[in-house]
Amino acid sequence: MDHTVDSESSEIDDSTKAWEVDPRSLSVSMIEDTQNRQTECGIGHRVQASRSVLALVLDSECVFAGLQGGDIVAWSLDTYDLLLSVHAHKESVLGLYLSEDGDLLFSSGGDSVVNVWSTKTFERLYSIYSHHDVGDIFAVAYSSSLKTIYCGGQNTSIQWCDISKPDSVSAENSAAHLSRRIHRFFDSRAPDGSRANSPPESNLSGTHSITHGGHVLNFKRDHHKLFSHHGYVYTMLLARGLVESAPSEEVLITGAGDGVVKLWRLGQDSNVAPTQIAKLQNGDPVLSIAVDGSFLYCGLTGGTLNIWNLDSHQLVKRITRHSGDLWAVDIIRGIAVCGDSNGVVKKFNSRFEEVGSWVAHEGTMLASAAGRFNDRRIYATGGNDNTVGIWDLTEFSLSQDELPPISNDEMVQSLAKFVAFKTISSSPKFSGECNQGAAFLRRHCNYLGAKTKLLTTGEDTNPIVYARFNASSPDKVGKTLLFYGHYDVVGADANRPKWKTDPYQLTSLNGFLYGRGVTDNKGPILAALYAAADLARQKSLRCDVVFLIEGEEESGSQGFHETVRQHKSQIGPVDWILLANSYWLDDYNPCLTYGLRGVVHANLIVTSDHPDLHSGIDGSALLDEPLKDLSMLLGTLVGPKGKINLPGFHEPVLSLTEAEKRRYAAIADVLLPHHPEIPSSDALINSLMHRWREPSLTIHSVEVPGSKIGTATISHKAKASLSIRIVPTQEADDVAANLTAFAQEQFATLESQNDLTVEITGKSDPWLGDPDNEIFETLSEAITTVWTPDHSAQKHQFPPPQQTLPDRTRE
Repeated sequence: MDHTVDSESSEIDDSTKAWEVDPRSLSVSMIEDTQNRQTECGIGHRVQASRSVLALVLDSECVFAGLQGGDIVAWSLDTYDLLLSVHAHKESVLGLYLSEDGDLLFSSGGDSVVNVWSTKTFERLYSIYSHHDVGDIFAVAYSSSLKTIYCGGQNTSIQWCDISKPDSVSAENSAAHLSRRIHRFFDSRAPDGSRANSPPESNLSGTHSITHGGHVLNFKRDHHKLFSHHGYVYTMLLARGLVESAPSEEVLITGAGDGVVKLWRLGQDSNVAPTQIAKLQNGDPVLSIAVDGSFLYCGLTGGTLNIWNLDSHQLVKRITRHSGDLWAVDIIRGIAVCGDSNGVVKKFNSRFEEVGSWVAHEGTMLASAAGRFNDRRIYATGGNDNTVGIWDLTEFSLSQDELPPISNDEMVQSLAKFVAFKTISSSPKFSGECNQGAAFLRRHCNYLGAKTKLLTTGEDTNPIVYARFNASSPDKVGKTLLFYGHYDVVGADANRPKWKTDPYQLTSLNGFLYGRGVTDNKGPILAALYAAADLARQKSLRCDVVFLIEGEEESGSQGFHETVRQHKSQIGPVDWILLANSYWLDDYNPCLTYGLRGVVHANLIVTSDHPDLHSGIDGSALLDEPLKDLSMLLGTLVGPKGKINLPGFHEPVLSLTEAEKRRYAAIADVLLPHHPEIPSSDALINSLMHRWREPSLTIHSVEVPGSKIGTATISHKAKASLSIRIVPTQEADDVAANLTAFAQEQFATLESQNDLTVEITGKSDPWLGDPDNEIFETLSEAITTVWTPDHSAQKHQFPPPQQTLPDRTRE
């Protein structure tokens, strides 16, 4: 059967192919919300269909459309001529899916049938029906690796069929075949008991009979998962990279009228039913879905676009810029392109900002598809105005060397958005904002040209943002540099009275930027990202640059070490590690840090087996009170002038070398001219040595449950939190063990009836680098070249400067 239609005999007039008016003018007259809005769409073509367009797919040569009434039609992307028209289903075509190699087209319809077509000959290869009454089949997908078709239906089910296995073949004249089943309406009995004749196999226009041919298969009875959702299964797709242990494995994602998106792991054997691995509750019915890396975009009724992090299964962003149901969502190079029931298309960038819109249809937009034709990015839309719009969105396929230079203003604008996220890792109520901040950072890395991934650290902890810029310079050095940072911050409420501005709104005053995280650590992260991106775009990046940005640094870096070890092969070999998480000694002289003290965090807890008592009734010298025991124990840990009493604790501390003395003296010579308040060079050097190269013990808090000022209660429990800062060549494990043993030994001398528990809540080893090695010399030279102490130079203002300077609460 010849399905090719001669363009000269087609009912479509050539004059209808091109836009009769500039599409930008349509947005002014059709939708009030888009008045005075700059539209963002490429000039394309509109082709006329005979009925509403319900489904679309693109291959490398044409656009296929599934129509109301059961037809599948296709137009050339080169000439926009109609290439074929075939009556594929008895009822409307509701779903289309193209195989990965583009050789197979899958269609599903209101007739409860899935058909498989060759895109080269457009012969029907398979027709697949169900033993069950599934109703409309809204969505279909195909796994090329498993040779298995999946579809979602009106009866809330998911079905699957392995088309490579001949045991699924069924005769077309079987009594179970759809054509021989009793139709619920047309075959109902008349009052006299007779049945009406079934309607003829023709489409609504009566021009073509239903296409036959190919193998007739059936979905096996047990290849049917009823109640996979509690609503119609409207949409589905297959995605890879979502199973950590098997990144190449495909995962089925389904969205339904119950407002839920589910992720299903597929068995390697088609006889094994898909296994649910995640459930994402959206509230409103899910009409369309799209995946971009580890982010899932869900188009809902009412116009909401939900963005989920598929690594942590947390909602990242909820965009409510549409007013109509979102029947279409596509991702084009990190840009979400969404179409709604008002015929409006909106675009959202990697920072979830609306960057353009236009009216694509005079009515409801029902379908979309994105693809490539030659070197062009093509976006197709279909609606109930019986047209297909073919748009050129090549603007989003610009290569890195075509991208405009990165400006300082853009970086500061990005910092303002980054600071606005309250990424406070210590409080569970901010977990949503922490994930939004991570999503923003990851998508911004994508925007800058990096390859990215979110590394999950645990169910209740924030993910790590992994980003990689590959060397772009012809003169590559074969090295990899890793930049470490953290996007979480300490809450600002405790110091809020000291802030003269909103901590989460970036403000520029007298040349300084104020905002939570500006220096610790969001500002340095973006500075390093933009530097790497700028070098990559200029083809001047001589080494690979990897970013690991965690979200739990302010809470003890929970899960960081384990996650890094787990992804060590992906991170790859590293030659140098950089971080900008330390501090300068003043606002005028930059510092290169070549060593950091380590730390051991611990809790000492004294408990009694008696309940809380009253001091006036129960207090006596014979009673061992937990708080008294704890106080005496703390007094044994440290002596005069902060000397730590742990046995052998100070023995590993390195002696001061002559080279160190010279460095401290040089630092003092630089700082003293700007700081007349410092009494002498020796006082400054002594202070720096104690802060940098000497260990210290700090008691942070003592907690007594139920205690109040003036209370007479003797609490049954007392807890002290402390930290020990350690220096090279002390080791955190040894110090933690020493502290535990010493505390238990000293507590035993009290001969108390109470119990002592020592909790080691965190530890990290000190680090000491070599300030004379290659990387330090390179950094020193670079900073010296670009840094200027000229304070009269123009400073960046964001927003315009105000008159008063807040206290120096810059972070």
